[in-house]
Amino acid sequence: MVTYKEKSASRLPLAITLVIASFLSAVILAATSNRGDQYWIAKHTLLPGALIASTDVTTAKFSLGENASVYLDRNENPVGTLVLTRISAESLIAKDAIGDDLSNGSSHLVPLRIASSDLPSAIMSGETIDLYWVDSRDNNLSPSPPTLIVSGIYLVAIDKSGKNFGSDNSLTVSVEASDVLRVLNATTYGRLVVVSTHG
Repeated sequence: MVTYKEKSASRLPLAITLVIASFLSAVILAATSNRGDQYWIAKHTLLPGALIASTDVTTAKFSLGENASVYLDRNENPVGTLVLTRISAESLIAKDAIGDDLSNGSSHLVPLRIASSDLPSAIMSGETIDLYWVDSRDNNLSPSPPTLIVSGIYLVAIDKSGKNFGSDNSLTVSVEASDVLRVLNATTYGRLVVVSTHG
C-alpha cells in the first residue's frame, strides 16, 4: 500500500521539474524580447523634397541581422535631413533615402483646387499622380486637346470636405521647381484633371 508520504515524495521531482521549466521559459522569453535594436521609422508617408521634423519619425525595435547597415539606427537621427525618395508610413528609413545637402531640395508645395468630377474618388494623400489640362472654354474656338502638364508628382495633402456641397477639393502637390510655373499657368483657364498612377 502506497502511503501519503510516498505519494508526496514521488510528486516532488515532478514539481521541481515544472518549476525549473517555468523559470527557463521566462528567461528565454525575456532574452527573446530583448533581441534587436532601435531603428528609425516614418510615422506617416514622407515625400521627396520634405525636411524631416521630429513629429515625422519615431523609433522601434527590429532584428535586422545583416541588413542592419542599410537602415538608420537610433544613433543616426534623421531630423533635419532631406527626403530623397518616398518613404511609406511605418517603414524603416533607409540611409540612402535621405540626405544632408539641402541644396538638393528642389521640390515645392503647390496648392490647387480641383473639381470633384476631375478627381478619382478613392485617391489618398501620398499617392503618385499625373496632372492633365483640359480646355473647357465656352467660345467659338476649337477646343485644344488635353495636355499632360506634369507626371509622377506626389499628392501631399487632400481636403474633400466641400465635396458634398458642390465645392472644389483642395489639394497640395509636391512639384519640382522647374515645373511650378507650368502647373500654375494651367490654372489660369480650363480645368486640371488628376489621374492616379498607382505608383
